[in-house]
Formats: sequence, structure tokens, C-alpha cells
Amino acid sequence: MSGQKHTQVFILIYLASAIGPFSGNIILPMISVLKNDLFTDITLILLSFTLFQVPFAVGQFFSGGLSDVYGRRKLVMGGFVILAVGFAFTPFSTNIWFFIFTRIFQGVGFALIGPVIIALIGDLTDRSNRGRHMGFYSSAIMAGIALGPLVGGLLASQWRALFLAMAIFSVFLLVCSWFCLRRVAVGEGGSVSEIIGNLRKTLRYREALVLSFTGFILFFSYIAVISLSSDGLSVFPYYLTPGQIGLILSTSGFVGVFSSSAAGFLTDRFGKLKIPAIGLVITAVSLIALALSTTYSAPAFPFGYIPNVLEQLGQGTYISGQALVNLLITQSLLGQAFGGIFLNFLIYMTLMGIGISFVWPALLALTQEVVPEANRGASASIFSGTRFLGYALAPVAFTPLYLSIGLDIVFLIGAALAPLTISLIYLVTRKKIGKSELQKEKQISKSD
Repeated sequence: MSGQKHTQVFILIYLASAIGPFSGNIILPMISVLKNDLFTDITLILLSFTLFQVPFAVGQFFSGGLSDVYGRRKLVMGGFVILAVGFAFTPFSTNIWFFIFTRIFQGVGFALIGPVIIALIGDLTDRSNRGRHMGFYSSAIMAGIALGPLVGGLLASQWRALFLAMAIFSVFLLVCSWFCLRRVAVGEGGSVSEIIGNLRKTLRYREALVLSFTGFILFFSYIAVISLSSDGLSVFPYYLTPGQIGLILSTSGFVGVFSSSAAGFLTDRFGKLKIPAIGLVITAVSLIALALSTTYSAPAFPFGYIPNVLEQLGQGTYISGQALVNLLITQSLLGQAFGGIFLNFLIYMTLMGIGISFVWPALLALTQEVVPEANRGASASIFSGTRFLGYALAPVAFTPLYLSIGLDIVFLIGAALAPLTISLIYLVTRKKIGKSELQKEKQISKSD
């Protein structure tokens, strides 16, 4: 395949990667609008989020294995057909149940695409550059996560037109797949027994199972944070607007677009243990800070140290009339712009997004390295299916705790899971990548 063709395929891969999380997260800031338009409540809106993700997750267990046998191109094109149909019917929803039905359809469509994308990257790269390409893939995922809430918040009242536009974009990607993937398809046909056998062989690799469970934990805690924060910030005592909530959720994703790419290069340079560990420490600290913010919502540093003008006057400080007016206006504007829960969440969720983005490139690269080449699609299926199962179950699993205790418990559980995740990554890198990886890290440390 020529370099130009490679470029076209990678562009298609990154666009296809982004559309899934974009369509999954797009409803988060428009919860209040959907509740009114579809005559429902938050429980059913979050159920629609989960029922988009469940078929998305379950279908991925099989689609990568299918692509090993029948070819990557067929699966990707079939996924875009189903995705386009699901998007096209969503604007006609008059009640929550039809809306949920179309979301299930969308989940099935992207289930055929997700693992095949990872396997395609594995096909087109080698161990020396796989980390950076998985970093670009993670950047595309983060871009979808970022753009979903932002676009959903800005166009919440036009959500029907938005889904129609997504249907058109899916058709565009379908046409691109027809042309770009003609020379990268693998497999000439096979049977269901071959696919099941390939999955069974892959499941024998314990490292692949550990990686899958690690992905489950990461998405389970991350999606719980962003999905429940989108509701918690819209009600008492915060009452943030859909636009503000969309900005908070999107900023962390946008920063993750760049940090994921950087993390990919750093992973190739420093190894698949050190960089994820750093990211998880950043994530845990950010989640603890978020938990404290919901209890002590003072202005974020350094804006918490803006002098209180009236307090200074009470201590005998003299200020002229006009100067006093100017200072009070300035202090009021600074307080509105930078004080309180909005900026706290904006800062700490951004840091959390950076931390999470440091983990994915290593995990994704490892899924393609802990199994033989013939099992890459199946390994990608198991990993993607398991991690997006965490994506699907998080809102439902955490909602009872959120409703009874508050956002604090969601953040603290996520922070508590970070040490477990670091331990699992260490287990895989020690056993499979093992001595060569650890020796490489030691050599780098000595040279530094």
C-alpha cells in the first residue's frame, strides 16, 4: 500500500473513532431539553445512554473476530450502514421509547466498527511506532468525547436536526470506507465455528483478559463522573446552564486530544508502565479535588485570594468614591467569571482528562502485542467490548449512590480505583512485555 493510501486509511480510522463517543456523549448536556421534549425523567434519559452502550459493548466481542475471518472492510461498511439508519430515525422520536430504540440501533452500528479500527492500526503499524498511532487514535476518541457535550449543549434545542446531520456524515464515511479499505481487507471467508474458536484461543491469553478488565475499570469510573456531573451541575445548588456544562465536559476532552498524542510518543519512549502510572496519579488527585469542590466550593486558586474591598474598608483603609465603585465592579466581575463551582470543575475535569489520556495508548498497544497476529481482531474485540461495557453500566450502577449521597461518592470511588488500575498494568507489562520493556526503561533512566 502506498504512503498516500496509508494516510487516507488513518484519516478514515480517526474520523470513525470519533463518531462513536461523539454520538454517545451528545445527549449529556441536553438532558433537560430531552426530558421536556420526550415527556420523561432523568432515569429514562440515562437508560437511553446505557442502552446505546450495551449493544455497542456486546457487539464488539464478536466484530473484531468477524473481521479476522471476513475482512475489515465488510465490517466497517456494514457498521456505517446501520449507524446511518439509526441516526436518520432519531429525529422522528415522539417519546422516550422510540428514542431508545434508535439509540440501540446506533450502538449496534458502531459495535461493528470499533474493534476493527484497533485491528486496522495493528495491521498497519509495528511495535516501534504502534504506541504513537494508538495515541492518535486515543486523541480521536477524546475529540469525540469533547465535541459531543459541546455540540450537544450548543444545539440542544435543535437535537433533531443534529441527529439528521450525523446520519449524513455516516453515509459520507461509508463512501470513504468503500474506496479507502479496498487494499487492507483481510480474510476470504470462514465459518462461525472459526470465529468462536479464534475468540476462545484469545481468551487463553490471561494478559488480554487483564487488559480488558483494566479498560472496564477506567471507563466505568470516567463515564460515571462525566455523566452524573452533567445532571448534578444542572440542579440545586449549582444550576449551571447546558452551555456551561457542555464547556466543562468538552474542555477535558479537547485537552485530552493533544495529551493523548503526546502520551503515545511518550509511551514509545519511556515504556507502557511509567506513562500510564503518571496519568492515573493525576486522575486520582483530580477526582479528590472534585470531591472537595462539591463540599467547599470556594473560588479556585488564585481567584480565592482576591481582596475583599468592603472588609478592607472596615479595617480603616481609605478609598475614594470612584475608586471604590471601580474596585467593587472589578471584584464582582472577577467573582462571576472565575469564582465558584464552574471554574473548579473546569480546571479539575481538565486535569482528569489529561490523566486518563495518558493511559489509553499503552493499553491499546498492549492489546495488539500480547496475542499472535492472527488474533489481533479478537483481542481488540474483547478489550473494546469489555471497556465499553463499563461505559454502559456506569450511569446505571452509580445513579443510586449519586441520588442518595451525592457527586462526592462518585469522585471518591473513581479515585480509589486508580491504584488497582496501576497494579493491573504492572502485572501485564511485567509478565508479557516483561524484561525487555523494564530493561529499556532502566537504560533510558541511566542515559537521562
